[in-house]
Amino acid sequence: MRDPATQHLTLTDGRNLSYSDSGTGEHGTWIHCHGIPGSRYELNHLNEELRRAGLRIIVPDRPGYGDSTPHPHYGFAQHSADLRQLADYLGLQRFSVSGFSGGGVFAMATAHDLGERVARLTIAATPAVPVMNSPFDYASELTANAWQAALSNPETLALELQALTESAEGLSHALKDAAGPDEARHLSADPLKQAFAASIGAALAQGPVHSATAMARDSALIANRWPFSPAHLTLPVRIIHGGGDKLVDQQHRHALLDHIPGSVAGTGGDLLDSAGHYAVLSYIWA
Repeated sequence: MRDPATQHLTLTDGRNLSYSDSGTGEHGTWIHCHGIPGSRYELNHLNEELRRAGLRIIVPDRPGYGDSTPHPHYGFAQHSADLRQLADYLGLQRFSVSGFSGGGVFAMATAHDLGERVARLTIAATPAVPVMNSPFDYASELTANAWQAALSNPETLALELQALTESAEGLSHALKDAAGPDEARHLSADPLKQAFAASIGAALAQGPVHSATAMARDSALIANRWPFSPAHLTLPVRIIHGGGDKLVDQQHRHALLDHIPGSVAGTGGDLLDSAGHYAVLSYIWA
């Protein structure tokens, strides 16, 4: 059994990649792409459950989050290259990939770029901004404003986000407020409360400037036209969304289902009744 404490990998260009690594892997190994913001601690509340299920879950911090070195020209191709190096280092020839919220787009890019090395893909609460006609009408004000600002000027967005990244408490409050009262209550109950606090805290570990820059960069990457086509994802894809998601409305799920032919029949479009944005994390491996 692996300890989910922070691990470190020195990448070929000298950058540090921090990640958590938990579980046995007897029933499968997954690399998980955290949300925006998020970190290697995003799934801490599920560690025991996933261990009992025999799963191994690896969660790397993207550059600027956690202990991962910032990258001035980071994009989807570099993300996939970093995860390829991590998989090689860990001796993983074949594995599955998951992604939460904005991290779902990074997960799709990884599945596309790494080809047959990725066995399955699961994305949850994932936005589909560039493949929708009116994406900003189907999101919270906080989320829609971030996407719009990222499209027009990510550098300005990074400066504006510094007011939120000054403290984990302030950022957490803003996210809970945008997610709605039901989801705020969900996030305030242990063990998710502790995991959420740990994840946001790690996301801001490098200070407000680096954290805000990483959030603005990721927001721009997911909101602009993707350098891959979802239609080219030929592996089994499961798409999960909460029917009560206030941050990213379920209309984004419908758009993804329309654009990803590899959705698994019967479970590809999991819509979880009134579940909110963060509540769907518990269902990624259900």
